[in-house]
Amino acid sequence: MWPGLRPRPIELTFMDPAQPSGAYPHPYFVEERRPFAWVTWTLIASTVAVFVLQLIELRHYHQDVVGNALALSTEALRNHRYYTLLTYAWAHDVDMGGGGYFWLHIVANMIPLACIGPALEEILGHARYLGLYLGGAIASVIVWFYFNSDSGEPIIGASGAVFAVIAGIAVAVPWQRVTVLLFYILPLRMNMLTVALVACGIEAALIVFQFIPALVPYSMPYVAHSAHLGGAAFGAFYTWLVLPRGRY
Repeated sequence: MWPGLRPRPIELTFMDPAQPSGAYPHPYFVEERRPFAWVTWTLIASTVAVFVLQLIELRHYHQDVVGNALALSTEALRNHRYYTLLTYAWAHDVDMGGGGYFWLHIVANMIPLACIGPALEEILGHARYLGLYLGGAIASVIVWFYFNSDSGEPIIGASGAVFAVIAGIAVAVPWQRVTVLLFYILPLRMNMLTVALVACGIEAALIVFQFIPALVPYSMPYVAHSAHLGGAAFGAFYTWLVLPRGRY
C-alpha cells in the first residue's frame, strides 16, 4: 500500500434467488484497484533509456554526445536551445569521476522517484503530477542559474524534479510514517515531512560549507544544491495549490 493512502471500500449487492425480490443487500467491502502510475514509470523508463544510450555512446565513441545535447548551460541558452530547460533532467552523469560509480547519479534519483512517485501521482492525478515533475525541473534550474549565472558548467540530472516530488508528498501526507534507508543501509522510521526537511536541511548545510574554506572539500561542490532547494520549494507550493481538498 502506498504511504498515506487507504483503500476505498466498495459496497456490493449480491443476488439471492430465495428472496422474493431476488436480491438482498449484502455489504462486502473490497479494495478498489489502484490506478496504474503510468506517468511515474514512463518518466523512469525514458530516463533509464537515455542513460543506456549515453553509456553506449561513451563506450563506442568515448564521448557523451547525448548527454551534451540534452544538458542545460549558458551556451545552450545563447544558442536558443530552450528545450534543454527540460531535457537536462533526462541526462545523468555516466562518468562520476571515472571510479566505476557510473550508476550512482541515476540510481540516487530514480529510487526515490519509484518509491514516492506512484503515491503522489494517485493523490494529485496524472496530469497534475506530470506538471509537478516538469515544473520542478524547470524551477530548480532557474534557481540554480540565478545564483550561478557566471558558471559555464552544464547541468544535468533529475534531482531538482525529484526534490519537487519529495516536497510534494510531504505537503500531501506530512504525517505518514515511512522507513527510510539512510545511505541505503540504515533503516530509519520517520514521517514524510521530516524526510523532506532533513533532505532540504542537508542541502542547505552543504551550501553553507562552500563558504567555509575548511569544509569546502565536504560540500560536494559539483552538485547543484541550490537547484535541489529550488525544486523542493516549487514542489511544496505547487502541491499545496493543486492538492484535492478533503480527500486525504
